[in-house]
Amino acid sequence: MPATEILRPAPYGPSVTLPAPHPEGADFPLSLARTPTQPGAPLADVLAEIQNLAASGRIRSLLDHHGAIYFQGLGLESPHDFSEFAHAFGWVAHEDIGNPVRRTVLAKNVATANEGPNTQPVYPHNEFGLSPHYPAYVMFYCGVKYQLFHPNGPRDQTSSAGTTVLQAYGLHVLDTDDVETAREKIENEIRRLPTATWQWENQSQSNALGDLRVWNVLPAVRDHPRTGKPSFFNNVVSRHLNALQNDTLEPPHINKEGKYQPPCFYGDGSPIPREYLDSAVEFINQTRSLVSWTAGDVILLDNHAVQHAREPWTG
Repeated sequence: MPATEILRPAPYGPSVTLPAPHPEGADFPLSLARTPTQPGAPLADVLAEIQNLAASGRIRSLLDHHGAIYFQGLGLESPHDFSEFAHAFGWVAHEDIGNPVRRTVLAKNVATANEGPNTQPVYPHNEFGLSPHYPAYVMFYCGVKYQLFHPNGPRDQTSSAGTTVLQAYGLHVLDTDDVETAREKIENEIRRLPTATWQWENQSQSNALGDLRVWNVLPAVRDHPRTGKPSFFNNVVSRHLNALQNDTLEPPHINKEGKYQPPCFYGDGSPIPREYLDSAVEFINQTRSLVSWTAGDVILLDNHAVQHAREPWTG
């Protein structure tokens, strides 16, 4: 495939070269990644390039040759971004008729793959292969899901490891604000996080504002903006070890103090198998550097990730 301004063919470890009778050099899937010089290209530029590739017939030609295309480092941060990306190909959206699995709609023509119990295996299959009405193209996208609980409480609360609603999102809330105004200001702060969803809980006469539960779905692996290399950039391991220490790995994830303290989940809310998390912990143990601190020393950490680096540093 000729190089384009933003997307170029890139090595992808899991790809396999299909044998005959497939075409020679048929890598499955073919990987297209952002070029190192364009790791932070605006989503609009990526969408424009997809539109051009689709309109020229290149996407269809690549699918004919390889069967699947894996797009790396696109920087999609939400179901809405994924929806825009999918619609950039110009295809007619599939309408489910007689869908045998339960799904949750997350954005326009975007839904979870299957809401069935994770105890049931999903065997290899073709999408809607049991029906004469099946989609011509299928796209998958995923992240990891974090949940944080913020109880209502004062700004100077120090008795808990977590933060209160006001400490987390109450920067612009005044003591004279009524409940409706305070909530509006808090929710406006949450909206600054593009993937966040939330709900208020436990409202009562003595807790008029209520407690706050916030979810964020984020990619577990992100590209470094300068090197273009993938980085395991997340809080999955810390949430796992925290839950392990407090004996809250398994539902209902309630600690000895009666507080909900879950590990990290997949983006659809399903649990991440413990063996995956234990492997990540072991890898970190093998590669960590145990620094011996001396007064006056400074350590500077490269904390870059495409969707994360807003400020040059923090202290």
